[in-house]
Amino acid sequence: MSLRNFTEEQIESLLNMGGDKGNRNRNIKKAQFSVFEPHKVEETQAEISFLNEVEIELKVELGSTSVNLREVLNLHEQQVISLNRIAGDTVDVKVNNVWLAHAEVLVLNEVLGIRISSFNKDEDSSRGAK
Repeated sequence: MSLRNFTEEQIESLLNMGGDKGNRNRNIKKAQFSVFEPHKVEETQAEISFLNEVEIELKVELGSTSVNLREVLNLHEQQVISLNRIAGDTVDVKVNNVWLAHAEVLVLNEVLGIRISSFNKDEDSSRGAK
């Protein structure tokens, strides 16, 4: 039974069903609420520099390939595994497994790197990798 749609009289009637009407009514009082007055809040800029040392996991998926177990078992050092991407392709950048941006793969002084080309501006930041 829901009291949501009951009137005040119907609720009083239900409360008085089983006993002396005079006895029951003196313990029931209508709720009194104070007037709500909004408070002015000063805008302050939150200090977030403490987040500077928080470590996160940054992932860039350079590509993928399919291999069977026999090929994995026969892998040896300095063996080249071909991926499904070519130099200059766009890759996805993820932070803690959430897609953050697109980037371009670069080679700088024989070191692999990425250049961010666009950031995720969509509401749905949980999209999968390309």
